[in-house]
Amino acid sequence: MLLKGIAISPGKVIGRAHRLIEHANNYSRSFLTSEVEKEKELARLAQAFNQAKEQLASLIDKTKREIGLQEAKIFEAHLLLLSDPLLGEKIRTKIQVEGKDAVWAVSEATEEIAQEFASLEDEYFRERAVDIRDIGRRLIACLGNGLEEVSDEATNTIIVAEELTPSQTASFSRRTVAGIITEKGGPTSHTAVVARSLGIPAVSGVTNLLDLVKDGDFVFIDGNNGVIHLNPDVEEIKNLPTNGQNNWREKRCIRNALAKAITRDGHEIEVATNLRNFEEAELALAYGAEGVGLFRTEFLYMNRQEPPGEEEQFLIYRDVLLALKDKPVIVRTLDIGGDKHLPYLEQDKEDNPFLGLRGIRLCLKHKDLFKTQLKALLRASSYGNLKLMFPMVTTLEEIRQAKTLLEEAREELQVAGIETSINIPIGIMIEVPAAALMADILASEVDFFSIGTNDLTQYTLAVDRDNEKVAVLYDAYHPAVLKFIYQVVDAAHRKGKWVGLCGELGGDSLAAPLLVGLGLDEISMSPVFIPAMKERIRALSYEEGRELVRRLLELPGAKEVREVLVKTS
Repeated sequence: MLLKGIAISPGKVIGRAHRLIEHANNYSRSFLTSEVEKEKELARLAQAFNQAKEQLASLIDKTKREIGLQEAKIFEAHLLLLSDPLLGEKIRTKIQVEGKDAVWAVSEATEEIAQEFASLEDEYFRERAVDIRDIGRRLIACLGNGLEEVSDEATNTIIVAEELTPSQTASFSRRTVAGIITEKGGPTSHTAVVARSLGIPAVSGVTNLLDLVKDGDFVFIDGNNGVIHLNPDVEEIKNLPTNGQNNWREKRCIRNALAKAITRDGHEIEVATNLRNFEEAELALAYGAEGVGLFRTEFLYMNRQEPPGEEEQFLIYRDVLLALKDKPVIVRTLDIGGDKHLPYLEQDKEDNPFLGLRGIRLCLKHKDLFKTQLKALLRASSYGNLKLMFPMVTTLEEIRQAKTLLEEAREELQVAGIETSINIPIGIMIEVPAAALMADILASEVDFFSIGTNDLTQYTLAVDRDNEKVAVLYDAYHPAVLKFIYQVVDAAHRKGKWVGLCGELGGDSLAAPLLVGLGLDEISMSPVFIPAMKERIRALSYEEGRELVRRLLELPGAKEVREVLVKTS
């Protein structure tokens, strides 16, 4: 049987179905008849709130370590919602005034709020309904109504559910959960974001899913095209990955992914990966990564009482370089700001931390911290193809100061008898309009640029992407953002410097003709997107892409840009 849904996380995988059915509404509803009973339920509720907050704090830490900082923000938002006095008041009113027990009150209150979101026209806000339900689910579990989880002993499991919350998805292990299928949810949901980050193929929007799929059914997921093969026959199985192996382990897929991304008219683009931690290196290579376009180092500094030492950092950087086997690895130095508190740094509370002391600004203020990282990187440089990148640069002076500290670190190592690579390419992130406009000047001090589309979009459009009130305005396809990218590439190439791009735009196959036409030398993305992006690029023409970009830059808005790209695909 063939089922059709919406592709929300790429990849192909085969496994056995495990139906995850929530029983949150299958409890006995109790009316409270006395003030004593109400006080008991209010006390239980308070305890559940405290327990849920502790769980979320732990989940945030775990997500930062194992998935990424951006994904952790999903659960930071959950923690804020849980701390919202209006939510607590709404639940307490149902206990005190309506006489409903705590589980009933939580379920009803959170579902009412979720329905308000679900009724909105904008897809982004509709998707937030599941976040509210996630909070309700957590509170109900803390009240003693445990909800079904996935056994760690299972392998090659395909999760089948009506809807999954971000918390559930983040709890899945890639060792046990091979894929996800749901009746509800879309590509912009936080559940989809987490699934993509974990590299778990997923399809949503499958009608009557729970009526069609039984526990133990043999299921093949095509997360690239939103297709489900239910109990495929012998002939179908011959062309599918065997025994539940993930698509990235399938030899045919690996062979295609390892081929270069060269357009029909011979223009080559390097397709690299973004790494959050060392463990992703094997996955990235299997997916065909030609290098690392962005290795984030923030995870080393988070969730600890003292900064990481030189030796600790050196060992991690060395292992990543060795794992990539002489492929280029661009390491971004510490990129953290006032929105993330590090207990071992003096950080004043800032009214607007995203426009405050972050990225290279923070590093230049805390020179000892910065120099320790630079020394570790210099030591590791002998073990592979290291490229160094400074974040959040806005001025020429910041680059010069950072390079001066780098040379001081090198000299101190030489005095200690430690040799380092002599010529380490130095680059900067282009993520603020000032840097984009000054690209021709900044190019004189660096070897390469990497355009960070997430922050460049945020700063160009003056939109906080994490603020739900304005997040609908956040769109990397906006012509203003595209014009900045075009200007940066042009300025860099005129100075003989190469340009890469990282951010969500880089992994969107819809953007492939645009990325090719912009003339980028490299694009970087999550490992799971690499095979599809390479395949898309091979079908394109560079010259046709250049002409397409000229048309797109004249359009009035992101909506029109997307419409043209959809017609082109």
